[in-house]
Amino acid sequence: MPSFANIITLMTENTNLKRYFIVREHPVRIMSKCRSHSKGTLRSFLIGFCALYAVMNWVPYLLSLFVTVTNVDILSAYSEMDPSMLARMPKIPLITFVYMVLFNGTFKFCECLYTLTYIRSRRSDPRAFSEGLSYYLKTLALFVIQTVIVSFWMMFLIIPGVIVALNFSQAFYILADDPDKPITQVLAESKIMMNGNKMGYLRLLIYYSPYFFAAYLPAFLISGFLTGISDTSIAYILLNMALDIPLFIAYGYIAMGRTVFYELMINRGFADFKYAGQDAFREHERGYQD
Repeated sequence: MPSFANIITLMTENTNLKRYFIVREHPVRIMSKCRSHSKGTLRSFLIGFCALYAVMNWVPYLLSLFVTVTNVDILSAYSEMDPSMLARMPKIPLITFVYMVLFNGTFKFCECLYTLTYIRSRRSDPRAFSEGLSYYLKTLALFVIQTVIVSFWMMFLIIPGVIVALNFSQAFYILADDPDKPITQVLAESKIMMNGNKMGYLRLLIYYSPYFFAAYLPAFLISGFLTGISDTSIAYILLNMALDIPLFIAYGYIAMGRTVFYELMINRGFADFKYAGQDAFREHERGYQD
């Protein structure tokens, strides 16, 4: 595994990697192209995507029924924090944190494989999930290294941390395209790729934010009725699992847009898309202006 010092250097040194295409497409046009591309196949894509996110999010819920230790329990046992302050803290099952560290990298990698396959072949292929598992150790290492670096910068100022997170946002896509690349090269290529594209990528995420807020609305409206239910009760967990489904669907839409943004960077625009269903991306239409 590369040393932490070497990885930090990747964020500041000039590399000889090629400069990627700067995406100037308006987010609305990207979203429109995604809708055209997914006609007739959207349901199958979202079902597969929701299945992946269900495993990612629901397994910790179910495990928390059996492993009930929470962050508050750990702090109360091994720290001298004020009990009144501990009582106000949200209780997060310890198993959720462990599961996230162990498997989030693999899930991110599987998501990229699955969505890239859909964009390039216009079909949903669940085999992307099993293929992703074969690179477990590498995806675990990439996730841990990314998290450590971003957290390191977040400790000082929020904005530098956000910039670093944006620099590394394409790392799992690059690894999905070529799993044999070393982690240092993946991180370096992502940084170079996002040079000049960070604001465009961030703007795309902002345009997709209404999907997230609409999906979160049911959970927000019903939150007031959950105050009397124990966080570890079966009823509470089942209700949260049901409320997660709209969020999974929203994440599916956002994943399509993020993947198309990556494809634009490596293909230098919609005109050079060479995939099945490419007509949805290359159709002639009046471009949106900024």
